[in-house]
Amino acid sequence: MRISGRYLVVVAAMCGLSAATVGLITNVAGLFFLPMATEFGVLKGTASLTLTVANICVALGGLATRRLTKLMPLRTLLVAGTTVLAGSTLATAFVPNIGAAYVLSATKGLAGGVIGFVLITYVLNKWFVEQLGLATSLAMGCSGVAGALFTPVLQPVVNAFGWRAGYMLVAALMVVLCLPAILLVPSCDPGDAGLAPFGAKDEPARTSSHAGSPICVNKLLFGGAVLYAVLSAAVSAMPQHFPGFAQEVGLSATVGAAMMSCCMVANTLGKVVMGWLTDRVGARLSILVYTALVCTAIGALLLVHAPAAFVLAAFFFGLCYSRATVGLSMLCREVFGKRGFGVVYPVAALGCSFSNAIFSSVVGYAYDLTGGYVVSLVAFLAFLVASAAVVLWCYHAKDGATNKQQGGEVR
Repeated sequence: MRISGRYLVVVAAMCGLSAATVGLITNVAGLFFLPMATEFGVLKGTASLTLTVANICVALGGLATRRLTKLMPLRTLLVAGTTVLAGSTLATAFVPNIGAAYVLSATKGLAGGVIGFVLITYVLNKWFVEQLGLATSLAMGCSGVAGALFTPVLQPVVNAFGWRAGYMLVAALMVVLCLPAILLVPSCDPGDAGLAPFGAKDEPARTSSHAGSPICVNKLLFGGAVLYAVLSAAVSAMPQHFPGFAQEVGLSATVGAAMMSCCMVANTLGKVVMGWLTDRVGARLSILVYTALVCTAIGALLLVHAPAAFVLAAFFFGLCYSRATVGLSMLCREVFGKRGFGVVYPVAALGCSFSNAIFSSVVGYAYDLTGGYVVSLVAFLAFLVASAAVVLWCYHAKDGATNKQQGGEVR
């Protein structure tokens, strides 16, 4: 069954939100660090902390999403979130110092978190029964596409007119990308528009008799999902160090750049393929297949120090991003169901964001202490194996749980 009509519009609108929030907050931020640091007379690392602050606040903002969807209509939430997101980005173009930039980065991050991945996955889980994996992967994949598309557009603007003009353009792009969701998605629930979720046998969505009852989630399973998120996101901290690793083993800077490019291609394509695969064989097998491929990539990086092997290994390593995004989302949906998803996923996504931020620094410190990246790669190999074991345990525990446990509440 192909996604079409109103459902395709919803997917396209969620793609826009993904590009506006994660894409334009994170994936173009590197363009601004050096010119901002130069103007304010600070270190580049000090300027890059604007992104760290924003990413942490994105995670915190996601925790408020579910409650806010109950307090106000979706359109109101999107208008408010877009206003704060684009407004704080525009205001960054006029900051007098780096401290003010930190404050606005926090504000931007909170707004982006509220209308970002957590809201996107929540809406898609409401609108889709079939093809949910594909819809989710397309939306999440657009965060990477935004970086690829808009970096070449923004770079000349920053070079010619300065980083402040660049922030003005980013603010305008955010508004444009959020408009389809504001104008074309009437509600989180298709039933409010008289529609059934896609693939739900054309039966209009109805409010469940227990919709107002507390949502119950098994504590151990909840912890397992968060642990999977932390372990998976930690691994995705490694690719930014690929250029350094290539130089460590005596390969050229060109090889390091090619590794990064191939890894980012796999970042986007891997999400789409995982969504397609999940719809056919489920999240458990999809995650395990991707785990095996990333483990193989690490083995190649450790043992085969040749340019072609490194570039190919970097491509397959890029599949780690899919495990921490699409894989996590579909794991939460399959293990906890529609109702439990809204409780578990925001917290697991928070664990993802903090883990990636922390381990990005840990890899750097490990290099300083050991003089290389081998320790980090071996540690991430262990993380992958451990996260696969967690996935198997989660499904085993879920399959053996009673109906009461599957519908129960966090106490």
